This record gives sequence, structure tokens and C-alpha cells, in this order.
Amino acid sequence: MSAERRKWPRRTVSQPVLVMGDGGTMIAPCTMVDVSAGGARLKLDAEVPVPNEFNLMLSKFNAGLTRRCLIAWRDERQMGVRFLNA
Repeated sequence: MSAERRKWPRRTVSQPVLVMGDGGTMIAPCTMVDVSAGGARLKLDAEVPVPNEFNLMLSKFNAGLTRRCLIAWRDERQMGVRFLNA
């Protein structure tokens, strides 16, 4: 079994979030599957192109609750992101 290499422990969640472009436009809805202080795993609702850096809106009720993200890995409908403003 491989050793855990993450800097921060992750916890499982199932939270709807939005991938947002720099101009404030919505790119894609998705679900945050797990999260830590330094990043998260996201599951996209559909296969859509997502830029390498984007803003992740964490609450539809508080537009100011966002994290700037950099994609660490991706496949067709999931991606791991690192929070740049953690």
C-alpha cells in the first residue's frame, strides 16, 4: 500500500459548487467530493472544458466565499485542485 503524500488530511463532503471564470461567468456546476485546507476533488456534472486556473464559488448564498484554484490533475469528469488563496 502506498504512503499518504498529502500535506493536509481530506474529509469527504458532497457540496454543490460552481466553477467560475475570471469575468464572473459560470463555467460549470460541480460537486466537491472531498476537501482539505489545501485543495479539493471536484466531480463535474458534465464533461466541459475547464481552464487550468479558475475561481470556485463555495456558496450560492455568499458570492464572496470563493477559492482561486489550480488544477493538479484531471480526467473526463473529475479533477483535483489546489487552493491558491487557502
